[in-house]
Amino acid sequence: MSRPVDLPPTVDCPYCLARIDTSRARSVIRDIATQEVKGDVTDVVRQHGLIGVAPYNRGNTYLECTRRVRLDPTSATGYGAGLLDEPTTVVVGGSGDGEPTTAFTGGIDFDDPDDEPTGSPLSLDDDVDGEDDGDGWESSTGTQPRPVLPTQTDENELPDPHYLPYEYCQIRRTLNIGLIGTTRSGKSHLLAAMLYRLREEERRLARLGVHVEPFAEMWEHYMQREDIAGFLAPDRRTALRRTNRTDPVEFRMAYTVTSTWNGEPTDCVVSFFDVAGELFLDAKARRRLQFIYGLDAYIFVADSQALYGWDGKRRGLLHRSGFDEVINQILQNERHMAHATKQRRETFLPKPAVVVLAKADLLLAQNEYWTSRWLERDDDFELETVDEESEDVYVYCATNGAREWLKPVSAFEDATLHFTSATGCEERDGHYNKRKFRHMRVLRPLLALFAMTGIIDPKTINHAYVPGVRDPR
Repeated sequence: MSRPVDLPPTVDCPYCLARIDTSRARSVIRDIATQEVKGDVTDVVRQHGLIGVAPYNRGNTYLECTRRVRLDPTSATGYGAGLLDEPTTVVVGGSGDGEPTTAFTGGIDFDDPDDEPTGSPLSLDDDVDGEDDGDGWESSTGTQPRPVLPTQTDENELPDPHYLPYEYCQIRRTLNIGLIGTTRSGKSHLLAAMLYRLREEERRLARLGVHVEPFAEMWEHYMQREDIAGFLAPDRRTALRRTNRTDPVEFRMAYTVTSTWNGEPTDCVVSFFDVAGELFLDAKARRRLQFIYGLDAYIFVADSQALYGWDGKRRGLLHRSGFDEVINQILQNERHMAHATKQRRETFLPKPAVVVLAKADLLLAQNEYWTSRWLERDDDFELETVDEESEDVYVYCATNGAREWLKPVSAFEDATLHFTSATGCEERDGHYNKRKFRHMRVLRPLLALFAMTGIIDPKTINHAYVPGVRDPR
């Protein structure tokens, strides 16, 4: 079986973290709005690559990740098979004699069909004509048939199969970024503002040696969402809907980013994950969130409003950020992987992170010194002051009862801290003041991540490249 001519032999799935054999995976056309598969283009893609697909469908072409195409489905980080998915032999030992007394072989059904009785001693006579008499009762038992129950899907499980954009699979280097924060933190608003500014700042990004191009169909679908369109429209400025815990665990957006600062153009797929904040505090949802172990970089979004009570007085954190839970899970996974591979575990997680104090305009309204020093600046691209800002944010958190927000600094190999606001003003009845609305420093955290991962020159923030970020295979 041949693999697609324009794909490598294997691709790492960012959702389940398994390695996919591209020679066995299907290529399908998928409706990005409904997530429905509309067609199978496996044969044409294997012969001609993506260029063999009709131009209007190339952006809707996906690689299907399912159990049969995964090379390591039971690895420590992969999306392992369920206990009842494969034939199993269960041996029940005897009473201290060391010999087994019973063995069941098979899946979840342990009964031998040959041992089943052919009829009930209390059964009624069969219908003479052998046809259904229409009364809704079983002729053999005199009982009504059991209704067929709809299949229940577990919202805490990662769907199987799931789908990777074909464009994502074509580019060998990836930078998968996850936004971590509770539902109240404002991370979806921050992401929307960040993605919008990426498109608006093409010239200034070019000065840093970066060209950004979104996945076309994904961008179009994202921008056509009613809440996104309302949030970005100058004459509306409506609040975004909260991310639902049942929303698919997929990229919110992906870009092809071409880096030219070192003299040689290098392509990288940059993708963004944004899932419902309450999932980070729900132990039952961990299988759905296992993508966090394979992320290349993290944006921890703190809710500045959480420092203040209803009376406007600063009272320290009023609710958990979820940072501890996520970091502890990542650290535990690193320990397991180091033990399994017999490698020495690093002191810090070998990945970069940024901590963002979102809704910082609310702190500005409270005349907070540290916030007013930074938030009013139009300095997204003045990256030489990133360390200075990080020190001020650190001091602010440490002295105002928000040390929990500083956990990424001690856990990750490199981290920066930032004041931002996606709106510049407070929400009122689902809307923002149109005159006061503005994006404040929303690109700065992302550009700091780009510097720490080598997409732009790390020297722009006076940092070293973080070597733990996945290199091209």
